[in-house]
This record gives sequence, C-alpha cells and structure tokens, in this order.
Amino acid sequence: MYQKTIDIWALTLDQTRQLRRGQWVSGGGNMGRFWGVKPSGTVVVAWYHNARNSGDYNGYNRNLLNYAKG
Repeated sequence: MYQKTIDIWALTLDQTRQLRRGQWVSGGGNMGRFWGVKPSGTVVVAWYHNARNSGDYNGYNRNLLNYAKG
C-alpha cells in the first residue's frame, strides 16, 4: 500500500500529488507523514519532531490532515 520513505524534495509537484495520504516522506534530514497538497499547491507534511514536540502527537496529525483536506 505504501512505499518506503520517499525524499519529497526530489519530487515534482505532480509526483507529490500522486502520493498516498499517510506516506512517510523525508526532506532535509527530517521525516514526516504526507497529508496532501492543497489546491494552492501547498504541500502538507506533519514532520515527526514537530508532532512529537507538540504535546499531542495524534491531534497534531489530525489537524494537519484536516488542513490538507480543507
């Protein structure tokens, strides 16, 4: 269902749009979960360390997923 971790910075925007939500990605030495691309072209990723440091890992991911869908 998912691929191994993908370097999201090496992808074009069209390739990024084809990723599955929840796919693990890397960029600049960080790892995170890909949640989508907004119509404006903004790529939404929940970076792992930001999520862990938020104090609410699941809530942080849920909020970014909702942001990506909206």
